[in-house]
Amino acid sequence: MTDLTPLARELDEFTVTPGALGFLVFAVLGLAVWMLLRSMTKQLNRIDIKESQDTPSSS
Repeated sequence: MTDLTPLARELDEFTVTPGALGFLVFAVLGLAVWMLLRSMTKQLNRIDIKESQDTPSSS
């Protein structure tokens, strides 16, 4: 505990740190975004797009 004492001196009443709870919330949000992106990729890969042969040419 005495090793952390010099770090505590740098903090004053106006310094705000996120702490462990902030890291935990950020990690959970990151995990949720990763899971949503993975799910979206799976759903998009299931889509079968059939292009018609009579598409008008641009010329």
